[in-house]
Amino acid sequence: MSAQPSLRAKLAAEFVGTFLLIFTVGCNVLGGSATWGGVSIASVLMVAIYALGGISGGNFNPAVSVVLGVTKTMGGLGLDWQTVGAYVVVQMLAGVLAAASYSMLFGKSFNLEPADGFSWLGAGVCELCYTFVLCFVVLNVAAARKNLQEKNQYYGLAIGFVIVAGAYSAGPVSGGCFNPAVALGIDVSSAGVDFGWCAVYVAFQLLG
Repeated sequence: MSAQPSLRAKLAAEFVGTFLLIFTVGCNVLGGSATWGGVSIASVLMVAIYALGGISGGNFNPAVSVVLGVTKTMGGLGLDWQTVGAYVVVQMLAGVLAAASYSMLFGKSFNLEPADGFSWLGAGVCELCYTFVLCFVVLNVAAARKNLQEKNQYYGLAIGFVIVAGAYSAGPVSGGCFNPAVALGIDVSSAGVDFGWCAVYVAFQLLG
């Protein structure tokens, strides 16, 4: 029986995967990749899940980690709350550092806020809905008991396609974060312009 990865290895995997995800988000937005941006972001998430999922589970999202904690508490497969807390701290740190990195690369940042013509409630509902879908898909393709026997290889693709769906449908309303680490990173990197929207986004994401 192979040895389980250490907590340090798991946290390193979560940091790398979350950093890559949020750095890709920023590069697509600041680089003006409007057409293929959603596919690019979904692709890096999918690749990171396949590459690092065997070490940490490939959460890369505090909302996913929290729902896995809830699932474990309810008697299912998931994460203990101590691990959830460690994952969330590392994911948030990775998000802030990734946002700082793309801001330094491009010499500018972008603000987190609802798109013109949309309210905080509309943006929040979009974030809630697609964060719900993301967590629901994660639980069914990667954390359900059936996967102990099935051991499917499509889980990364299914999770990635949630991001494709959300980016092109809810993106024009909220920006399409679906991830508290993304929201915090973007908001911190643009703090010189405006700050505070991450609280609204994170609340709806965790509710989802």
